[in-house]
Amino acid sequence: GAPLLATLDTQRLLSPWAKGPVALCGDAAHPMMPNLGQGGCQSTEDAYRLGEELKTIRHTKDIPSSLGNYSRVRVIRTAIVQGFAQLGSDLLVDFDLMMTIPLLGPFFLTMTQLSMPWILRFLYTPEF
Repeated sequence: GAPLLATLDTQRLLSPWAKGPVALCGDAAHPMMPNLGQGGCQSTEDAYRLGEELKTIRHTKDIPSSLGNYSRVRVIRTAIVQGFAQLGSDLLVDFDLMMTIPLLGPFFLTMTQLSMPWILRFLYTPEF
């Protein structure tokens, strides 16, 4: 589920998971491959961000804009985590095949190993 690439609808680009007083969260908004164990984690982050947005509401007319803020804040992080999870899945499925390609296989393995500390640090950054 690519969150922004499925449509060119401008409303969806402005508020990808919310429309009016309804918002999606968790796997309904951003299904994850299981490789990073991030499905439940991202759902929990969604719930926290949704709570943060909803507690600012003073009137029911503010609900759609708060839900739109929630989805705009969350979509970037979850799209990146989705990408990493998909990459992890592809690596697991195609690892043996990838390693048979001269130069490319070892290069890809080395880049993956070098980038892993950054990826893990990114996944557990509370500010995001």
